[in-house]
Formats: sequence, structure tokens, C-alpha cells
Amino acid sequence: MKRIIGIGLVVSAAILAVAPFASGHATVSLLQPQGRALTAARVAYVVRAPNEKAKQDTIMLTMYVPEAAQTSISVKQTPDWTVVLKRRDTGQVDAEGNPRFAIERVTWIAKKGMRIQPGFYGEWSFRMQNPATPQRMCFPMDQWYSKKTADGKPELVKWSGAADSATPASCVDVVSS
Repeated sequence: MKRIIGIGLVVSAAILAVAPFASGHATVSLLQPQGRALTAARVAYVVRAPNEKAKQDTIMLTMYVPEAAQTSISVKQTPDWTVVLKRRDTGQVDAEGNPRFAIERVTWIAKKGMRIQPGFYGEWSFRMQNPATPQRMCFPMDQWYSKKTADGKPELVKWSGAADSATPASCVDVVSS
């Protein structure tokens, strides 16, 4: 009996240790510098989206930008994907008098022949200045697949749920040094 309980505890501990690394959903994480996301730091992030469907390709991904980052984000151009920014005028101007925009969402659309096939993942990067105060920033994402649904639209997975859901949003904790 003690042996069975001991084995159960070891197996449970192993599952808990692996669980954070087992997720395969669309994520946002630090690219540079490595380590923690520090307040007010200007850093590069990477978006990674694996194709989790066995018989269809990922054709598009939309990332919703948290309000705290909307005026400081810049997105790297990607030759294999069309990048569409949903922007709004903030009513402010920069040092040169140009209008200042907030980027509310970024959509990457696969160009012909560049879809993410089963077993592969896509990767895109962006830079932004982290907020000056510690906080959790979540980046909900929509991932579209090539298979059409009954209404003729591409299949959609919304990565926007809570951390313990089947479709969690990717979150970054911004901390003070």
C-alpha cells in the first residue's frame, strides 16, 4: 500500500513538473533580453503558433494587443506573411508632430505556399516598451485553419481563455527589478 501511494506521488509530481511545458497553443514570450519582463524595459517578444491540426494548415493568426502596450508596439515585417495592423488614432502627436497610433491587433496572413503545415510552427516577433508598473499582460489570439466549417468559413480556435482552460490566452508577467 505504501509503495502504491509513493508511486502515485512520484507520477503526480512528474505530471505537474511537465505540464507547463506540454502546452502547444499560440504563445507570446520574451525574445530579448532573456529572463524576466521588467517594468519600463524596451524588449523584443516572439509569437509562436504551432499547427495543432493533423490534416489542415494554419493560414492566419491574430494577436490582440493589451491596452498597456498599444502605443509602444512595433511589429517586424515578415516576407512570407502579410501583416495587417488594426490601428486607431490616439489624438496625440509625437516629437515631430506626427499622429500617434495605438495598435489594437496584429494579423499575420500566410502568403501563397507559406501556410503552417501539421507538425510545424510559425514564429513572428515584435518590440514594445513594457508598462512602468508591474502587471499581467495577456495576448489573446485567434488561429485560423484551412478546413472550412459548415458556414464556409475557415476553422477558428480562439486562444483567449483562462490559464486553466483548454484554450488559454498567452500572458506575460511584467515585474519590477
